[in-house]
Amino acid sequence: MPYPKPQNTLYKKSGYLESDFKLFHLKDSFRQTFDFHYHDFHKILIFLSGNASYIIEGRQYDLHPCDMLLIRAGDIHKPVIRKGAAYERIILYLSPRFFTENSSAHTDLFHCFESVKERQSCLIRLKTSEHTPLLTLIKELPAALRNQEFGADLYQKAKLLEYLILLNRTVQTRQADYSPPATAHPVILSVMEYINNHITEDLSIDTIAGSMFLNRSYLMHLFKSETGCTIGKYITEKRLFLTGQYRNQGYSVTEACYKSGFKNYASFYHASRKKQQTSRKIKTAD
Repeated sequence: MPYPKPQNTLYKKSGYLESDFKLFHLKDSFRQTFDFHYHDFHKILIFLSGNASYIIEGRQYDLHPCDMLLIRAGDIHKPVIRKGAAYERIILYLSPRFFTENSSAHTDLFHCFESVKERQSCLIRLKTSEHTPLLTLIKELPAALRNQEFGADLYQKAKLLEYLILLNRTVQTRQADYSPPATAHPVILSVMEYINNHITEDLSIDTIAGSMFLNRSYLMHLFKSETGCTIGKYITEKRLFLTGQYRNQGYSVTEACYKSGFKNYASFYHASRKKQQTSRKIKTAD
C-alpha cells in the first residue's frame, strides 16, 4: 500500500497557537483523562483549585492553589485529575517569538523558563500566603481574559507582560521558589537524559538498558510504572517534536523526519497519524 506524499501540514501536536500568545481560564467539574503529549510552544499553567498533579518529563508535581508550572516546548507532560473539587486553572500559551520580541537587552522574560533545567523543577510556588503583587495579578487575570472592550487584545497582552515581569522578579527576590517534585525516580531521569542526548541516533531498548547497566525487561517495566508512558512512546514524541523544529527551519518533511531519528518516512507517517488521532480526542486545554 503506497503512503501519501509528504505534505506541510501532515502532523499535529496537542493544542494550537496561531498567534504569539493565547490565554485561557478553564474550570472543569468533571474528571477528564489526558494522554501524554507535547506542545511546540511554551506554556504556563496557574493552578487555582481542584485535586490534581502534573507529570512533566518524569517528575510528578502535586499542585497547591496559585502554583505555577512552567512547561517548555517539547516537554512531555500530562495532568492527573482526581475526584473532588472542580479543576480550575489559567493557561498561557506563549510562542518562542513572543519572548524574543518582547524582551530587551536588560530584561530577559524567558529567564524563569531558563532556570527550570538549572533548578531541576518546573513548579514555582509562592513562599508565603501574604499578599504579593504577583498573587494580586493572578487573581485579576480571569477578568482581563473576559474583557471585550476597546483594545482588549492590547490590554490582555499588557497584563501578560506585567505577569511575566512580576513572575521573574518574584523568583529573583525569592518570594517564590522552584519547588522540588513530589516524586522523581533518578534512574528514569537518567534514562530520559540519555534518550534526549541520543535522540537522532539508532536508539533501542537494549542500547538504553546497556548504557544504564539494567535488565531490559526491568527497565521497560520501571519506565512505564514511573511515568505512565512507554519508552517507545517517549522516544516517538521527542522525535515528532524535533521534526517540527526542523520543518520550521525550512527542511522538507522527509528531510526533517530522517534528521530527527526516524528510520524511514513510513515510521514517521504512522507516528504522526497516530498523534493526529490522539489530538482530536482532546477537547480542552490541560
